[in-house]
Amino acid sequence: MTIVQAEHITKIFKEDSQSIPALSSVSIKIEEGSFVALSGPSGSGKTTLLNLIGCLDRPSQGTIHFDGEEITRLPQQKLAQLRRRKIGFIFQDYNLIPAFTAAENIEYVLWLQGISSADRRKRALEICERFGIQALIHRRPYEMSRGQQQRVAVARAIVHKPKIVLGDELTANLDHKTGTELMGFLKELNEKDRITFLYATHDPVMMKQANRIVTLQDGKITNEKTATQASF
Repeated sequence: MTIVQAEHITKIFKEDSQSIPALSSVSIKIEEGSFVALSGPSGSGKTTLLNLIGCLDRPSQGTIHFDGEEITRLPQQKLAQLRRRKIGFIFQDYNLIPAFTAAENIEYVLWLQGISSADRRKRALEICERFGIQALIHRRPYEMSRGQQQRVAVARAIVHKPKIVLGDELTANLDHKTGTELMGFLKELNEKDRITFLYATHDPVMMKQANRIVTLQDGKITNEKTATQASF
């Protein structure tokens, strides 16, 4: 089943009197259960593409279908509902709420969905146990290591059982060992739970885990291959 189908996506940003193209007629299809890496140099359009697929921005041209629904022209309220229900995000800087404990950060998206306090806490505790981070539930971000913060961010991204999880340079702030452990963890979630992942990366460790690597250059897709076809 196709989760995302973007067709001829163009994104142009306005800066002063100039038009700056970030993506130019990009088409991409993401299948359910896939583990897809977006590679390419800084400025190639990876983050812009993630933002469009994640309903954080709109394309200047082209269409995006998400889970069978054309989302390009949906009103902002509908896009927000779609993000809350069907999309998980793992940001490079984690974006954990500093005043919240780990459990409260994980529960946040469930709170946005209107789920009761008791059910939110139950689901947060269950996922903390599964991820082996029970000891962190009462800690705030400043009381955790970078790797611990990243695990809490991953738990928050999948606690509501999204259709797809989007990630941007997930290992950029982690040492090699922690980054490798994180990728093994995400790959296990992909294989056991069939969670679909689409992530932007420069990291060869992350690319090796991918089922498919899509390379962007100057706002265009220049290559697609499986990890077994790639050389790192």
